[in-house]
Amino acid sequence: MAEVRLENVVKMYGKKMAIRGVSFTCREGEFFSILGPTGAGKTTILKMIAGIENVTSGTIYFDDRVIHHLPPQERNVSMAFETYNLYPHMTVYDNIAFPLRAPRWRLKLTPAEEKRRVEEIASFLGIEKLFDRLPQNLSGGQKQRVSLARALVRRAEVYLLDEPIAHLDAKLKFSTQTLLKEFAQQYGSTVIYVTHDFREALALSDQMVVLRRGVVEQEGTPEEVYYSPRTDFVGRLVGDPPMNLIDGEVIFQGEEVTFRKGEDFVFRLRGELAGKAKEVIQERNGKPMVCLGIRPEHIRLGEERSSENSFALPIYAVIHESESSVVTFRLRDNTFLYVRTVGFCKYGKAERVWLDFNPDWIFFYRKTVEVAKEGSSER
Repeated sequence: MAEVRLENVVKMYGKKMAIRGVSFTCREGEFFSILGPTGAGKTTILKMIAGIENVTSGTIYFDDRVIHHLPPQERNVSMAFETYNLYPHMTVYDNIAFPLRAPRWRLKLTPAEEKRRVEEIASFLGIEKLFDRLPQNLSGGQKQRVSLARALVRRAEVYLLDEPIAHLDAKLKFSTQTLLKEFAQQYGSTVIYVTHDFREALALSDQMVVLRRGVVEQEGTPEEVYYSPRTDFVGRLVGDPPMNLIDGEVIFQGEEVTFRKGEDFVFRLRGELAGKAKEVIQERNGKPMVCLGIRPEHIRLGEERSSENSFALPIYAVIHESESSVVTFRLRDNTFLYVRTVGFCKYGKAERVWLDFNPDWIFFYRKTVEVAKEGSSER
């Protein structure tokens, strides 16, 4: 296994800069995820690590070895793609065994050793009964697991997994996530995992980066990324319902600092909160504006006002889930505000309730994401 380190890596396609000075470290034996929306550059980074794409500038290391100039066969990586890339004329067994037979790896396994390796990984992924089938006789989920088995069957320094379970149904996806995590822990594998699904990244990762338009927005543990998002983009991308992002004006009256969102709600910013807001103020239309962020689970609902930072709004909609409810409020500018309650919500549509923001979980950002009725888009 190897540590993978990127230092100021840039990738140009003609005049277009796809990757903009990306740096991060995936330690040896770590399960490391790259999370981002379509077009963020996730697969491009994976391909540069694998040697499929060249690096325009910057450095890629395996441990202390510079490897970005080496051809793929000299990097000892194994890669699984979102597309299956199975050989249609080969059986499932032969597809999985193919990397073990490739001359470039010089493994020279005996038939018995090869059979043991293939059976081990196939059994691990629950596809050992499919050995004699051809790819055209498999379901999409089965093809996905065969492709994954082919990537994991060979002992590589680094495993590069590009949305490898994207086409599995919800039940299979959950069980395969468990197997991937178990595989990484059992073999001490270095895994770099690309996904657009924040749930996968949070569930699987030891460390992760959030990528946006070829730039790292945040690197950290899943807990750090979820509970302390550094930008409004990270807060909006990671979470369901997403983090509430509310544009408002910061008003200074002597020693008092207040956050105001139209006539819907106003509350004082005390101590550290006031300082955080001042750090990210942007002048917009001659007003000092900030973007307030708070996760839905950090807003409390009540029938009475519980603090000076409480305000009342009518409920727009309530969705009941198995162990919680999501309550939606609609502000006058058509921004939606989401609250997640613990257990079944006792309030109904149009009922006016008090919302109390937990000051320990309020964040302030410079605005980079537009929030509309349908969700969010980048500015």
